Amino acid sequence: MSGSTAGTLIPDLGAPRARLTAGDLGTVDPSALVAVVDSVAARASALDRGDADLRQDISALADLGLFDVDRTPVAVAATIIEAVATESLAVAFGAWAQRMTAAYLRHAADRSDAAERTYRAVASGERPGVTGMAAAQRQAVGLGRVPITAAPVDGGYRIDGPIAWASNVYVDSTIVLAANTEDGRSLVLAFEASAPGVDIRNAPDLLALNATASTMIGLDGVVVPDEQVLGEDLADFLSGVRPQFLVLQAAFCSGVAARSVTEAEGRLEGLGAFSADEHSALAARHEHMHSELHRLAARPGEGALVDLLLLRLDGAEIAPAATRLEAILCGGMGYAQGAPANRRMREAAFLPVQSPSQSQLRWELDRLGLTT
Repeated sequence: MSGSTAGTLIPDLGAPRARLTAGDLGTVDPSALVAVVDSVAARASALDRGDADLRQDISALADLGLFDVDRTPVAVAATIIEAVATESLAVAFGAWAQRMTAAYLRHAADRSDAAERTYRAVASGERPGVTGMAAAQRQAVGLGRVPITAAPVDGGYRIDGPIAWASNVYVDSTIVLAANTEDGRSLVLAFEASAPGVDIRNAPDLLALNATASTMIGLDGVVVPDEQVLGEDLADFLSGVRPQFLVLQAAFCSGVAARSVTEAEGRLEGLGAFSADEHSALAARHEHMHSELHRLAARPGEGALVDLLLLRLDGAEIAPAATRLEAILCGGMGYAQGAPANRRMREAAFLPVQSPSQSQLRWELDRLGLTT
C-alpha cells in the first residue's frame, strides 16, 4: 500500500492493510490495534453472511479509545478506521457512525449532565451510536428540508417524522438527528432508540453491509427533554463537525481501495498484464488520496471545504473502481459471493450513494465554481 509516513511500521500488519506508525497512533497501543484488525479480518466473512455481531468490533475499538473524542484526535481516528476498512468496510462504516455520534454529543452547545452521560456511554461503546444526520447535511447546503418536525412541549420537544436511513440501529442505541421548528429553528437532538414513539422498521436485505444494522426509523410523538438538545443552529453546529465527518468517511473509502489495489497488484501477470495501465492509474489516484486524507486529518478544521469535498468524492470513485478491478483480475472466483474480492466490490458499491452522495458532492463543488 502506498502513502506511508516516516517511522517504523507496526510489526506483522502487512502490506494489504493501512501502513501505520507509532507516531500516527498517539496514545493507541500499536499491538492492540493489530489484534483488533486481526479479529476484524477473521470475522469479516461471518459479518457479511450475517453470522456475527458488529457490536463486538465496536466494543474492541472503543477499548482502543477510537470513540473518545477528547482522547483520540481525528488524525488517529482516520488511521484506525482506514486500517479496519482494509479488512471490513462494514466494521469501518459502523465505527465511523459511532465516532460521529460521539462527536455530535461532544459538540453540544450546552453540555448538560444528561448529554455528558450519553457521550460517555457512546464513547465507551456501551451504547451504539446512530447518526441520523443525512437529511441535515443536505438541508445545510440547500438541498431540501429535514422531514422531521419539533414542537415545543413542557420541558422539551415532541418530534415526528421519518429517518430514511441510519446505521447502528439497535433497541439500545442513542440517536442524534436534526428537526425543524415552526418558528424557523433547526435543532440537533439526542434520544434513545427505546424511547416511546420510536419505530425501528425491519431492516432491508442489502447488497452488502447488512452487519451495519442499517434501516429506516419512524418517529411518532417522541419527547426529547430540553437537556438533550445539542444545538439550535444547524448550520453552525454542522460547520464544527463536518470536516471530521468527511475525513473519516474518506478514511474507510481509502482503506478498502488500498486493499483492492494491493490485491490486484499481485495478479498483473499473464492476461492480467492487460490491466496494468488501469491498475497503475488507480494506484496513483489512491496514492494522492491517501496523502490528502492524512494531510487534512492532521488539521481538519483548517482544511478548505473544496479539498474536503474532493477528498470524499475521490473516495466514492476510487474505491468502487479498485474493488471492481480486483474482482476482474480474480477471474470467476471474484464473482463467488463468499470471496473477499466479491465482498469488497459489493461493499464499495454503496459509497457513491452514501450521504453525501457522489451527486451531492459534485453539486456542492459546482456551486464553489469547480467542475468535476
